[in-house]
Amino acid sequence: MLLPERESSYQIDVENAAEMARLTKQARMLSEALGLLPEAVDMTRASLVLDIGCGPGAWVLEMAQRYPASLFQGIDISERMTAYARYSAQEHQISNAQFQVMDARQPLAFADASVDVVHARFITGFLSVTTWPQVLSECFRVLRPGGVICNTEFESLGISTSMALTGYNRLIVQAARRVGQCFAPDGDQYGITAVQHRLLRNAGFQRIQPQAHSINYSQGMPTHQAMFENFSALMKLLQPFMVRQGVTMQEEAEELYARAITEMEAETFCAIVFLQRIWGEKALEAC
Repeated sequence: MLLPERESSYQIDVENAAEMARLTKQARMLSEALGLLPEAVDMTRASLVLDIGCGPGAWVLEMAQRYPASLFQGIDISERMTAYARYSAQEHQISNAQFQVMDARQPLAFADASVDVVHARFITGFLSVTTWPQVLSECFRVLRPGGVICNTEFESLGISTSMALTGYNRLIVQAARRVGQCFAPDGDQYGITAVQHRLLRNAGFQRIQPQAHSINYSQGMPTHQAMFENFSALMKLLQPFMVRQGVTMQEEAEELYARAITEMEAETFCAIVFLQRIWGEKALEAC
């Protein structure tokens, strides 16, 4: 039975097939741009790796193929996406990748000190200011001493020369702010990258290392088409969320969307998006 949308805090319907396709492409694009994990994360002794908000499982499946001696467990609130991930693992005969329906906002169904690495990308989309500390506390609990957490987040659709895209981004952030997902009290950014370090430190992690990344998706850049397709789909899928939160009307959103698409396709379009990947360790003496 599919989980109803109201049980999820994700901005988009978690059972939406178009979102599943978008997340698959986005994961591959990010892995190519950023790598699967920071080089500093030692996978040689990792027995169990947990991916939070795994979606259709692209990151887990790629990691499982690269590290066949490790077991990879992906969790997601979506029945459809975890089922698809299981099918993909079976289809490609990847026996060390498993997927389970689980709400990361609730206590994780893993024993204390049982996980070697916790990975999470773009979980801002379903976490609030109040649930972030809870989730990180659970990550700390399930990690073994010496275990590592790695989290990648972005702030917005980026800085661009498009007035319509800038306006659309502003509406997305306003809608997110109304449901408590923004650390920044005002403006066009979520504010998550500013507080990632503090959140990890407060959860008990040590030796925290941030790594800034940028993706230039201006017209003519190698990443333009992939980012254009990703953000085009994302903006469309976010329209119901924006309308529900009362930051725009459907017709206004459609008009702004059409203008943004036109401006993103223009030869003079320039844009860059910033991301931060941060990782930290659970101290060896912790218990």
